[in-house]
Amino acid sequence: MNPDRDSNPVQYSEGNMAIERREFLTGLAAVGASALVKSGEAAAQQSGKRYAQPVIDAHVHWYPPEYVDLIEKDGAANGVTDIRRNDKGELECVMPGAHPYAPRADFRQNMTDVNLILKMMDDREVDLSVMTQTNPHVLWAPPEFGLKLSRAINDATSALAVKYPKRFLGGITLPMQDVNLSLQELDRGAKLPGMRAVNMPENILGKNLCDKSLWPVWERCEALGLPLFLHNLDPISERLVEKDFTMINILGNPMEATIAATVLVLGGVMDEFPKLDVYLPHAGGFFPFATPRIDWAMGTAEYAPRGRSAQFKNLKLARASDYRRRFHYDLILHDPKLTRTLIDTVGVDRVVCGTDYPQGMSIIKPVEYVEAIPGITQREREMILCENPARLLKM
Repeated sequence: MNPDRDSNPVQYSEGNMAIERREFLTGLAAVGASALVKSGEAAAQQSGKRYAQPVIDAHVHWYPPEYVDLIEKDGAANGVTDIRRNDKGELECVMPGAHPYAPRADFRQNMTDVNLILKMMDDREVDLSVMTQTNPHVLWAPPEFGLKLSRAINDATSALAVKYPKRFLGGITLPMQDVNLSLQELDRGAKLPGMRAVNMPENILGKNLCDKSLWPVWERCEALGLPLFLHNLDPISERLVEKDFTMINILGNPMEATIAATVLVLGGVMDEFPKLDVYLPHAGGFFPFATPRIDWAMGTAEYAPRGRSAQFKNLKLARASDYRRRFHYDLILHDPKLTRTLIDTVGVDRVVCGTDYPQGMSIIKPVEYVEAIPGITQREREMILCENPARLLKM
């Protein structure tokens, strides 16, 4: 379900002897590490690459063919209508429920054809992609069919990572319309090779992510060490739904990220699960820059006219701004200057290469985009493009 398919994407004390021995071993290890880095750099130069470590895009979408075939086969029995193939052989259909993006789901070749996806990765200088789901996801389906669809997605994504271990990793899709089924599939999916995150909508059928009914899933994700990779699904505001300039895409998507991060903080999720990593799409929307406003409401801003409001007394950290570094943020700001501001606000270690490819608002050339950030250092480039996503994914 991709109304932005035709949009123009933006490119862009111990004894002395023991101490001496320890220092010697530390120095030896440093020499070895340095040699490895230099060896990697030399190999990268010989291959024409600009970075010794893999460039990782943590925000890429696909539709496994097995998932598409399942909708074609069993969709009608589960509320899907007008199922047909277009002249390109792509499946098109109408999903049940309200989907303000578009009435139709269109499973495009650039999101189903693995050979084409690999070629696009090479063209974009991306070594490894983390494959996750976008619209229509599985929340529209009856719970049991949602579980069946989720299993098809997760099995196929894992198989892709096994076949191309240097090119793909995956995020686990869950039928979040049923928390018990989600826990069941989360435990199963976490054992599949190559699955390193959990692909999570930013609201669950209109329910905010701080809803207590969802907490068992967050608890299990934290216990499994799996980060939540959030993604927008059907952002809804009546005044954003219009046909002339797609505000639901250009404004709705970053607003969904803003709401998700805010409720995770103010609803106590980030306090209750302190080891839970959360990745925000669309650079976290306005959340990194709205936190001073929340601080003011909390009565904890530097110039706030009163003390801390009782409304927020249960939060463990003093200010909402103190939670900014609990999240990770992708690149989708469409302006390297703004990305510099994001880095200065949340820290370079919290910014992760992620592009939303191949959607219409994606960053097509992430390496070029990162290298265009004002004042960016070689170290910062390596962190954003290579090291931060690798650390988040526990590679």
